Amino acid sequence: MKKHLKQLKNEKGFTLIELLAVIVILGIIAAIAVPMIGNVIQDSKEKAAVNDALNIISSAKLADANNEAPANSETGYTENDLNKYLETTSTFTSVNKDDNGNWYITGHTDALDYVKGAKENVLTEQELKAALAND
Repeated sequence: MKKHLKQLKNEKGFTLIELLAVIVILGIIAAIAVPMIGNVIQDSKEKAAVNDALNIISSAKLADANNEAPANSETGYTENDLNKYLETTSTFTSVNKDDNGNWYITGHTDALDYVKGAKENVLTEQELKAALAND
């Protein structure tokens, strides 16, 4: 019996204080990491929206290069005009080219939320590219 008690005394393990210290450290790490991960996710969503808008503009350029005029030349290329070039898209109103050859997209609300300083409901291709370059 004495031998058994002596063996129990010699066993090593973690004390309650050591376990609490580890839990506190893990809590601090979690408090720092969780907001950072949230920011990364939000950044990814915003960049995806801008890239989606740029892909839509690229599909309009491709349609234009193939001499496929939009159904309504006043409104520009709509989702229906670009369906064969796009797998899926966010909602947008139209894509147009101005007299100087600059392309712009109208009504892409996800990208509009991300690109600061956008004029009304319109984003130019240059604004979209600049938004990606600034990050």
